Amino acid sequence: MAVTRRDPRARLLIVGAVLLLAGLTAGAYLLRDRPQTCQGKTLQVSVVAAPDITPALGDIAARFNVQPHEIGGRCARITIDMRDPVAVVRSLKNGESLDADAWVPDSSMWLKRAEAAGARTLATGTPVAATPVVIAVPRAVAGELRDAGTAASWRLLKTAPLHASIRTLDPARNAAGAAVTLATRATIGSVTVQRDPDLGRLYGAFAGLSDLRRPLVAATEQSVVAYNDTHRPNPAAVLVPEEGTLLLDHPLVAVTGDPLRAQAIDAFRWALRARQALDTFQRYGFRTPDGRIDARDAARLGLRPTPPKILPTPTPAQVAAATR
Repeated sequence: MAVTRRDPRARLLIVGAVLLLAGLTAGAYLLRDRPQTCQGKTLQVSVVAAPDITPALGDIAARFNVQPHEIGGRCARITIDMRDPVAVVRSLKNGESLDADAWVPDSSMWLKRAEAAGARTLATGTPVAATPVVIAVPRAVAGELRDAGTAASWRLLKTAPLHASIRTLDPARNAAGAAVTLATRATIGSVTVQRDPDLGRLYGAFAGLSDLRRPLVAATEQSVVAYNDTHRPNPAAVLVPEEGTLLLDHPLVAVTGDPLRAQAIDAFRWALRARQALDTFQRYGFRTPDGRIDARDAARLGLRPTPPKILPTPTPAQVAAATR
């Protein structure tokens, strides 16, 4: 039977043949490029990390572990354990083993503090995610400040226009507290505010003050995101000081002497730069090491999409003075 251009049955046969061929080609491609599983014994690699970034690193490590990463004939598997940076520095100072192959503190300041305390010299580390130090207030208080025409400034820690309870973290125990101290000294001079030892007590003021003062805290932008995840009826708002701020850079530092584990840490370092890893960090409220965040994540989390103004990097002497 002759086939004409107007014959609908012929057109269906041609379309069907094309789809069948495309399906066979795609199937062959998937079979050819399907990733192979790692067949060697497990190479267990441990990473200790600051509390704020541990959940994000845990998600990324879980994906890393289901992919084939063969190191010296063994299958690398990353485990992430939470450890306060001040506890890590104490161990390094005392010459104790970290019982870990890599360390991710919340700031490079901890590396210098460890060396100043007498620990062996550490590698510089690779920043994997950043968060700026900011001022956080309940959303209603942010509205009051906006209505009063008050600019977002470190001066709020000195002369808040509202009757406020002002708090920050202890700079001797927390890098965010040290960064706040350094940022204020660089912009408005020293300030004296109440210092809390941990985030739980810092944000405890948001639950309400008996004397009706407005709570105002200086901490990291990411800590505000974490707070809002569990306090949706009364979220906090972020005020980015217009004078500029500092970033906590969360460096990945290899501390192992085993060459195979060092290679595995390098493989994980590359995985932390992948698009999927960057998306994970931003989902948890972190920015890229240079302060960027996807506009959609920024809108969802109530953050500014543009990078904040970054102050000059403090000198080691300035860091030492701020963390005493």
